[in-house]
Amino acid sequence: MFKPTTLIIVLILFVSGYWFYHSMVTPQGDGTVRVKNLPWQITVVDEHTLHVFELDVGKATLGDAVKILKSEYNLAWFENQDDSISLEAYFIRVSMSGLRAKVLLELSTDGLDIDYLKKNSGKPEIQTSRTIKYPLDDLAQELDSRVIRSLTYIPKSSVDAELLKSRFGQAEEILKLNKDTEFWLYPQKGLVISISQKGKEVLQYIPVGEFERLRKSVQDTVEHAKNHQAD
Repeated sequence: MFKPTTLIIVLILFVSGYWFYHSMVTPQGDGTVRVKNLPWQITVVDEHTLHVFELDVGKATLGDAVKILKSEYNLAWFENQDDSISLEAYFIRVSMSGLRAKVLLELSTDGLDIDYLKKNSGKPEIQTSRTIKYPLDDLAQELDSRVIRSLTYIPKSSVDAELLKSRFGQAEEILKLNKDTEFWLYPQKGLVISISQKGKEVLQYIPVGEFERLRKSVQDTVEHAKNHQAD
């Protein structure tokens, strides 16, 4: 049970962002409290599985995520320009180890019947990327066995780039989107960090065996931005 003085110290560290970067020492004299589920606490289980935030990305399911993330979420599928489909769950208010964030899960679409999805979807919405979004909240329980293919973590508060570098190390590759935004690629960690001077940082996690798929997505985004600027 917290002593009043301990609780005050915890609140100060929480507000200052200290908890995001360090283990916390309490004044109770019995050692250090190790904080779990922090963004840099990544374990590469094997090439198909990445452990982060208590989830085995590549193996865990939407149902597993609901139990761990403990947040409201929206479920939707997308009809893409190349005729492929994607399935996503968007968790609106996640709090883990005192850190508030939004979490987006990309889910497996293996075996999904498009006609069935359309029949059970909400009103379609045209996205800026020219994909079509179909809300699927009525099928949430039916699709809770879908495997998580990748996880995107968006901290509520902006995080300093130097502090991120101190935790994750030097990126193996850096791709610039524009003068304000760049992507840090960590293929050995299954991680891409988007650093923006004008927006929030975004951390994307994927099993290392699938990293080239994420790299291609980043490269396509950069290439599209360059072509747009040329126009």
